[in-house]
Amino acid sequence: MNRKTLIRLGVSLALTSLSFQARTQPVAMPAAGLDPPLSIDAALDLEYHSNVFRIADGPADTVARALLGLRFEREFSLQRLSLTAFITPVKYFEQSAYDYLGYGVAALWDIEVGRPVFGQLAVRLARDQTPFDLIGLAQNNLQDLRMARGLLGWRITQAWAVIGAIDTWSSDNSLDSQKPANYTRTGMEAGVRYLPGGALEMDIVWRHESARYPNRQVFDSVGNLLPAAVDNAYDQNTPLARVSYRPSDATRITGMAGYTRRSYENVPQRDFSGVTGGIDAEWPATAAFLLRGSILRSIEVAELTSANYIDVRSLNLRPVWQLSGRSALEPLVGVAGRRYLGDPGFVVSGSPVRVDRLREAGLRLRYDLGRRTIAHLEYRYLSRSSNYPVNDFKDHWVGVGVRGSF
Repeated sequence: MNRKTLIRLGVSLALTSLSFQARTQPVAMPAAGLDPPLSIDAALDLEYHSNVFRIADGPADTVARALLGLRFEREFSLQRLSLTAFITPVKYFEQSAYDYLGYGVAALWDIEVGRPVFGQLAVRLARDQTPFDLIGLAQNNLQDLRMARGLLGWRITQAWAVIGAIDTWSSDNSLDSQKPANYTRTGMEAGVRYLPGGALEMDIVWRHESARYPNRQVFDSVGNLLPAAVDNAYDQNTPLARVSYRPSDATRITGMAGYTRRSYENVPQRDFSGVTGGIDAEWPATAAFLLRGSILRSIEVAELTSANYIDVRSLNLRPVWQLSGRSALEPLVGVAGRRYLGDPGFVVSGSPVRVDRLREAGLRLRYDLGRRTIAHLEYRYLSRSSNYPVNDFKDHWVGVGVRGSF
């Protein structure tokens, strides 16, 4: 997939793609570069965690993560089709009950019909383990995610087009204790796209979103039983701008900003209104030093049983220092604040809203074994402090891995 397609997909689909992920990242598929139409992706990571469950005084463990996938890309006249499929087996050396097999299947079709009509269809199915720091108590929950999105546009001038889109997301959880987090979310958008040619692309849309939860929430994020079961269904409206600017291959700025208003059918005291959005940027300070970073404010954390949304504010820096033609250092510094404003328990009981502070720091050494094969060695430190101290934790981990595309 070329860079322009990656940027367009990320800007149009990822409601939380700019967010600071305060957790271990799963094995990622390697960057494509100039790939053949059909390729095989493979990776293997080995990680040692001092606190694998991200809980107070949690056990240490070593985790092996692998990836095996297929990727197909082809242009047909004005159309572009991309298909990916992969599996990610994960093995815990000590806590073998937490072993699991993740997977992902995705399809993306960029459509052009003559000059005026264009569109995009995207589908994704995936299974992954819910991060332990999100649900706590070392619960082994597997989450199934399904997404489909369709966009249709009509060019009215060389630079301007009207666009409309519809998308649906649904999630199911394997543990009975996490079933209240199952949801189906539907969104609709209408607006304009400004694409003057060259480096800039911008969408200005009105987005409406509604979410329905088939199961009721019965516990708050501290584990207390609610006086009555709560329906977390909501409706949301957001005037939203998405921007992608790439003046050169090395410089990139993507971002989105909107004013979000969310209303709940049950316990409306947790209704939200405010500015949401973020920006992610890359800028080459020198030929050997690339500055990368992001800043975000989001309420899109919808996977938790304990809080239908969390007000997340985050900042991270991910520069790249190219040591040689094949090796590079990648430091990481990140901070995030999470306020559990969507948790009905705090509204009902009048107790203080849970507030978490997360800090992450790390250093990664990357070495290119070949044009399509990369090895890496990294260290990370992650900590969380909370006004409810039972949620505090620290985790040191060291990882080594290799990944390639053939």
